[in-house]
Amino acid sequence: MKKGNLFMLLPVLIVTGCSSIPKDIGGNSKLVSSANFYQLYEHPDQYTGYPVRIGGRVLNVINHKKETLLEIAVLPLDDSARPEINDSYEGRVIVKDKGFIDPLLLKNHYLTVLADVEGSANGKIGETPYKFVLLSLLGYNIWHIKEDMIPVDSWNYGFGPYWNYRRAAYPYAMNWGWYPVPAGYRLEKTIVNE
Repeated sequence: MKKGNLFMLLPVLIVTGCSSIPKDIGGNSKLVSSANFYQLYEHPDQYTGYPVRIGGRVLNVINHKKETLLEIAVLPLDDSARPEINDSYEGRVIVKDKGFIDPLLLKNHYLTVLADVEGSANGKIGETPYKFVLLSLLGYNIWHIKEDMIPVDSWNYGFGPYWNYRRAAYPYAMNWGWYPVPAGYRLEKTIVNE
């Protein structure tokens, strides 16, 4: 009886382990706001004081005497809180930390942050005015890009370089069929936690 219960519990543990959120950005999942970025951008005052989980690419790291500001281009997150790198950017946020963060550590990296909403702040992107959502950092996780070269199908069907036009065997022409073509590759990017 106990073995049966263990085997029924095993798939649940496997699925839970596959979609886990790193502990630095986990927080208390009941308290982390489920608001999407557009709701947060339009009404930041409604979420003031609530923790949110936001991710994207770090565009800028600005160090002041007593705080560090991270400018993040926001991307949607998957179930494991990883930024969806193939989706469109949704906007930008400013994340404040009370300590020093070396710009070399985070700039141009993908990041997910757990942060409290503080409201909004007016700023600029270049010379254009922009309203940033302002967050206070609780924790973050750096993600890395893994690139794989995936071979594309290297066989084709039909007329090809080995097609013999002069000889024909009724009802099918000779040399009709599969023939090799130069192999191609496509680059597949995935985001991983290393």
